[in-house]
This record gives sequence, C-alpha cells and structure tokens, in this order.
Amino acid sequence: MKYLFGDSTESPLQKDFLALLENYVDTSVKTITLENTVFDLKEDIRDRRKLKNTVLEQLDNCLLTAEQAIINAVATSKEQTAINQYAAKSKDFLIKYIENGKIKFSDEVFQEISDFDKKVNASDKENRATLESLFIHDPLPIINKNFIIKATKEGFAAKVKVDFEGDISAIYGVISSQVPFWNRHVRVSDFLKGIEIPARMRKPLLKKEEVPDVVSVDDYLITDIVQLGKELEVVIRKRQDVESERFRMKMVFKDEFAIEVYHAEEKEVEKYIQAVPALSILVNIPKLREFGEKIIARTNTLYPKKRSMESLQMNQKDVLEENQIFELMQKIAEVYAPTIAMIKKHSPSGEELSLKVEDDSGKRSEIYLKKSKVKEKLSIIKEKGDKLIKILDIQ
Repeated sequence: MKYLFGDSTESPLQKDFLALLENYVDTSVKTITLENTVFDLKEDIRDRRKLKNTVLEQLDNCLLTAEQAIINAVATSKEQTAINQYAAKSKDFLIKYIENGKIKFSDEVFQEISDFDKKVNASDKENRATLESLFIHDPLPIINKNFIIKATKEGFAAKVKVDFEGDISAIYGVISSQVPFWNRHVRVSDFLKGIEIPARMRKPLLKKEEVPDVVSVDDYLITDIVQLGKELEVVIRKRQDVESERFRMKMVFKDEFAIEVYHAEEKEVEKYIQAVPALSILVNIPKLREFGEKIIARTNTLYPKKRSMESLQMNQKDVLEENQIFELMQKIAEVYAPTIAMIKKHSPSGEELSLKVEDDSGKRSEIYLKKSKVKEKLSIIKEKGDKLIKILDIQ
C-alpha cells in the first residue's frame, strides 16, 4: 500500500494520515469533554470541603455563644441556685445537639465527596480507555521502543515503553504468550549457537599456573532482557533460579559497539570479566554482538502484541493524574501541523484535505477529509477546540 498526495505527487506518508487525524479529533472531543467534567467535579469537591469546614466552624461558634449566654443569664439571675441545674441541662442538651448535627452534616458531605470521587474515577477510566484506543495505533512518530522482558514459570512477562515525538511516552503490557517464540523458556542456542564465554581463571590439576575457564553457554536460559533504545542488557542463567550461575551482558549499539560482560558463581556476586586481561582477550565480541542483534530482532516481534496501556506520560508527568489531556492534544496537534500543511499544499480543493492510495496492482483511490467536518467536531469543546484548530491550521 502506497500513499500519494491529492495531486498524485509522491508523499512520505506510510499510513492513512487522514483517518488518523479524524481519530485524533474524535478522541480530543471525547477526552477533553470528560476532562472538563473532571475539573468541575474536583471543583465541587473543593467547594464541599470548604463548606464543611465553614459550617463546622460556625456551629462551634454558635455553641460558644449559647454557652456564654447561659453563663451570663445565670450570673445575673437573683435565683442562681434554682436555675443553675436547668442551665446545666440546657448546656448539655446544646452540646449534644450540635455535636450530633456536626457528625450528621460531616457524614452527608463526605458521602457527596465520595460520590464525586467515584464519578472522577469513572471519567478517568473512560478517558484512559479512549486514549489507549488512539495510542495503540502509534499516532505519533516513534523515537524509541524500550522492552523489559522477564522469565516466568512458564514463559515470559513483557512490557514495552514507547517514546514518541513530543516528549510523549506510553507503557503497554505485552501478551507474549501469543508469540510462539516467547510462549516458552528460551535458551542461548535459540538465538545463536556456539557461544563461549571466559568465566574465570582456574588452576588445572597438577599445574602451577591458572588458565582461563571458557564456558559454553548454549544451554543457558535467557531470564532477563532490558532494551533501552540502542542499549541492551541480557542475563543468562544455568538454571531457572535466581541463585544459579549467571552471565550478564551490557551492550551498546552506537557508532562503535561496546560490551561489558559479568559473571557470578552460584550464590555469589557478579565480577567484571574484562577486568582480567587473560579473560578479556578471549571475549568473542563479534559473536556476542551477533547474539545481541538477534535478541533485539526477536524482542521487536513482541511489539504487535502490546495491549493494555498502563500509563501515558508527557514531559515525564502522568497525563491522567495531572489532568494534562488538553495539553497532550495540543502537543499532538503541533506534531501533526507540518504534515497537514504538506497535504493542504497538494490538495486540489481548498475545502478538504485529500490523499490518494495506491494498491499493489497500481490501482488508485482517493481519500479525503473535509475541513468543515473537523471544525464542526472541534467546536463542541468551544475555546479549546478553537485552540486546536489554530494549531492544526485548518481554516
């Protein structure tokens, strides 16, 4: 599938941007509307808390005023002995009545706040699901994919953190069991055979000098993988047990490949192998690089199985917890604006954005999105919609 501009000239687009744009508009309207509701609910919560504090303070003042009035009445009475017992009973009655009133009023306010909190949580849950339906399709250019993969009893648990353009990132759970390669325990030989690593210096029987002890790791189990951009860390173990003998490899795939190799005997701490010259020279760097490249290729097969979005951040702040949805949508609009400008430039009609799609047989069809439709949808969120239209530059 190939995408062209509306005037049939070549375009750099790899997907149906107009469908993506319409999805973005629909998501913006829904999530910003819900976020506005959350703002109102939180304002209601603040108002109720303020009201509770004010009313309780006024009830306390009322009690103090009443108590002082009783004291003054008794003090000025010519029959203090006779009325004193009634004054005490009146005072006790007022204290009990007002304290009960404070408890009842507080409970009513707390119930209202609890109801508001439930509505806030429901709105946040719906917004999370709506944003997930947008981000699951990678609506922005991807800068990095960062995988964390850990062996479990039967296979692997995996998560992926995707860094998008605009300092936006999302963390997803991955259903690794749906990828045949990862639905079981895997060994080093499943990636590359014939890997040997110098583990330690040992003194052979009947010999005076130590010699390198080179270990074949083909049967070692892969237990931990962390891929952060061009950095990869892999742990392999002799057995599926945290105290088992293990190797840890830290690789950096940049202009020049670099690797650090660590080894730990069973139940012991890791030691840096390359600190020992006799071991360092035996580290087969090209072989380990190939091993790392094959691991990265395999981790990427997990990406299509990402599912539940666990968090969405912008500028390292949680979008939902910080109520940053409108700011998020503005940032996405800023990323989309240059592409929209290119499409407008090559669209035959000034009333719509248009592209052409060419299938494998060479047949072309037109896809378009009317500007008026975008503006009509965004008008639902009023000033915020106007702001997004301005950033997108759809006039």
